[in-house]
Amino acid sequence: MGLGAGRQLGTRMTRAGPWLLARLLCVAAGAHATPTMRSFRDSDGDDVLLIMFILVAAIFGALAGICAVFVVFYVATQVVQRVRRAVLGLDEDGVSERMRRQLLSDDDSRQSYELGRAFERQYPYGSVNTQLTADQQTQIRERGVDAWEFVVSLDVNAMLQSRTEVLFMGGENCVQTNLPLPKNNSVYYFEMKIVEKPADVSMWIGLATKPYPAWRMTGWNRYSAGYCTNTGRVHQNSPFQGTHIGEQLLVGDILGVGYQPRSGIVWFTRNGRRYKEIVSGMLYDLFPTVSADGPCSFSANFGQRGFVFIEANVKRWGLGPIEGALQPPPIYGADQNTILLEVAATPSDDDADTDEPADTVIQIDTAAIARPGVPQPSPQLRPGRDARSRAAHRPPLYQKEDPIAAQLLEAGATSLVPAAGAKGKQGDSSSLSDAGSPPASPSASPAPSPAPAPAP
Repeated sequence: MGLGAGRQLGTRMTRAGPWLLARLLCVAAGAHATPTMRSFRDSDGDDVLLIMFILVAAIFGALAGICAVFVVFYVATQVVQRVRRAVLGLDEDGVSERMRRQLLSDDDSRQSYELGRAFERQYPYGSVNTQLTADQQTQIRERGVDAWEFVVSLDVNAMLQSRTEVLFMGGENCVQTNLPLPKNNSVYYFEMKIVEKPADVSMWIGLATKPYPAWRMTGWNRYSAGYCTNTGRVHQNSPFQGTHIGEQLLVGDILGVGYQPRSGIVWFTRNGRRYKEIVSGMLYDLFPTVSADGPCSFSANFGQRGFVFIEANVKRWGLGPIEGALQPPPIYGADQNTILLEVAATPSDDDADTDEPADTVIQIDTAAIARPGVPQPSPQLRPGRDARSRAAHRPPLYQKEDPIAAQLLEAGATSLVPAAGAKGKQGDSSSLSDAGSPPASPSASPAPSPAPAPAP
């Protein structure tokens, strides 16, 4: 009974659906005569399809109208900007010729500006692959935040005092890190501390892509944004237009830079206080970049120590983990699974050319070190141990010209062990005489040991 009632209800809703859509369409169109349920029930299926087609066409027409409005608005904006630039004589940066002459008053500034524009045309964004490679990601996993460090090129008048400390020697210079900011997390943050800076020297701290002109300030060229320490202005992609957001920075102040890779927003902090967000659209592979127009020095904190900005510490906005996953070297004295010992145990080509057997080694007997008044036996040749045990722990190879080996032989604290299978060459007199020790007996049997001293 219940199953039949459900089917009957579904049939009624299926029949009433097109009628409800047609009624809503007529109400939206302002029609006075709306179809009734009885009239709609009497109509055939063609009318239903016609009404559905009209409804879908109305929806697509509305969407097309909205898109057309946006397109017209964008085109009108571009036309107005072009007309404004043509009337006022503005360039692509929105700066007039008169303003450009005022800002670029000397020849050096004008030449630097023109060379910077030429550099942008020669190296547009994307001409060099700056994404994190598999090796760089492995380096970040192994070293953590210590993987980031500044790189000072040869054409920059600066000195790298440590991995994160740079000293500018004078002139207009720019330095960048070796790795870009990652894009896995929602926010990344780092801080720069001004260590030394005269009052007439300006620094620009921010983000930029690679390659970047080594003589240009951060924020003066495309795909860059930088905070000027002397004016408190933030420049983005232009040396002429800057937005004032903060105060002047002095020696000891700390400027922080935050980056949101998903939205391309860049924001700044000063001594732990965050400024408003004014830089957006930086959806590139960005590198921490610092520029200066004179002698100064700074120290960077990528997360290897605590930030002044408390929120960055709580949410762990550093560039990487404080400690990486790189395993420490083996402890001193370990001889298991060590590559160096395995390589050292392999005979070299020089040893194969000598007259001595290839596996002849020196074994030091600490108990037989020469002591005053105690007679010492002469160097003896004894057969080698089992080849498997010798391969597991093999002393260094014997060299005929080794002076230390000669002294040990003279002191009677060593014995030569020939290789297994060596026939008739255990006591080669030439090898011992070349090493500075007395010649051994030519016989293959070991020399007899001296008689024990009589008891008193």
